[in-house]
Formats: sequence, structure tokens, C-alpha cells
Amino acid sequence: MKNPVIFYAVIAIGVIALAAGIYFLAGGHHPARAYAGLGVGVVLLIAGVVGMFMTRSGSKVAVK
Repeated sequence: MKNPVIFYAVIAIGVIALAAGIYFLAGGHHPARAYAGLGVGVVLLIAGVVGMFMTRSGSKVAVK
């Protein structure tokens, strides 16, 4: 995939999941949801950043 918009969307969804996890953690009502939201958010953030760097480095062509 060479479209960076997809990776920006993944990062945005990861930030929303992190915010939801922090909200549930601060409320104390659903600790399992809080940790699930935090975990999903971190995974999505990492996937989005790694995906952006992989497409950026993969698109460069070595020239002699």
C-alpha cells in the first residue's frame, strides 16, 4: 500500500482507542475495557507508524 492516508486513519483510531481506555480507567467502572482500549490503541499506533515508515523506505529506488 502506498497510500499514507490509510496509516493516518489507523493512527487516528489508535489515539481514539487510547482516549477511550484512559476514560474507562479514570472512571473505574470497566477496568477490562480500559486495558483493552489501551492495548488496542498502542497496537494501532505502532502499526500506523511502522506502516508509514515502511512505505516511505520501500518507495525509494537505489540509483547507482
